[in-house]
Amino acid sequence: MRNTVLTFILLTLSVFANAQVTFIIKSLPEDTPKGSSFFMAGTNNKWTPNDPDQQFKYDNLGRLSLTLYSLPDTLEYKICRGNWTSVEVDSTGKDIPNRIYVDSLGKTIVLTIGNWRDRLLPKQLTSTATSNVFFTPTSIEIPQLNRRRTVRVYFPPNYSSRQGFPVIYMFDGQNVFDQSTAFANEWRVDETLDSLHYTRAFGAIVVAIYHGENERINEYTPWPNQEKVGGDGAKMAKFIVKNLKPYIDKHYRTLPDADNTMIIGSSLGGLMALYTALEYPDVFSRVGVFSPSLWWSDEIFKQIEKHKKKDYQKIYLLAGEQENDKMVPNLKKAEKMLKEAGFSDDNELMIKICEDGRHSEWFWAREFPFAVRWLFDF
Repeated sequence: MRNTVLTFILLTLSVFANAQVTFIIKSLPEDTPKGSSFFMAGTNNKWTPNDPDQQFKYDNLGRLSLTLYSLPDTLEYKICRGNWTSVEVDSTGKDIPNRIYVDSLGKTIVLTIGNWRDRLLPKQLTSTATSNVFFTPTSIEIPQLNRRRTVRVYFPPNYSSRQGFPVIYMFDGQNVFDQSTAFANEWRVDETLDSLHYTRAFGAIVVAIYHGENERINEYTPWPNQEKVGGDGAKMAKFIVKNLKPYIDKHYRTLPDADNTMIIGSSLGGLMALYTALEYPDVFSRVGVFSPSLWWSDEIFKQIEKHKKKDYQKIYLLAGEQENDKMVPNLKKAEKMLKEAGFSDDNELMIKICEDGRHSEWFWAREFPFAVRWLFDF
């Protein structure tokens, strides 16, 4: 019996040792603020930028070190200082692709940080937004949460005409138009819609709602998860419908009816887009759901199951096979349930699974024009 227990312990320790990977930050930018904390955010912790379980600590050799266990076959990640404003960028200030770890890279990974987004000099923060993208005159109050939020608006090239335009509401507004504000590349929505205007005679206003930095998880989750984290998403959705949309319709030449109103988001923003559209079907008839975080709570599936489809809606579902292993099965489950709720698969529901798709802005930017064309029928 004693030998059996000893053998089990040795086997367990062997597996444990083989599974562990140590990440070491070898070099930091010279202007890194003193006293900073450093975290890994990635696919293994739902891209949480301040996860205490993935915080780098100084080891006995004085190195910033993080050891992880039981990693997935492929890990995508970035290093940040506790939020997405302070995520790593390259030495010239440009966003970097997600770092990728696979087992073949070995058990010790040495990292060099080129720069931090929030430490860039003003001259490096060059806006890539087109000239027809503007900030609203003031930040918009969220009375439901007692906060204010930055909003940027894109106007189509022919906005000077007297006609009204459809409106696309988008989450994670920092990433929609501008590389200088994005934390992981931008969607190039302004350039894409300019092109669609000139090639397809399509025009729309885009309302990009900035996320709340450290409040993003709270504001982009309609329900708390099992750890009782989050749950302010219902208030955020109500703000968009009851406060932001009336403001936009009052100040700009919109077509305010549901048939001309779209909502779109990715990741937690994708979860919010789906939730908001199902909660307010009389407001949003066109819905873009990109790589949604359906894993957050089973409540989203309960919401779909209880949904009584009355209004005409089109829902575009997108995911990539290179995302986490729950993404595609969850999206197909949502598709099946939406069909059971009454959505037709010919012109009301579209699902697209891309073999090369990753949980990344470049993927969503690439697929954005196809989604817009299908959702607006052109």
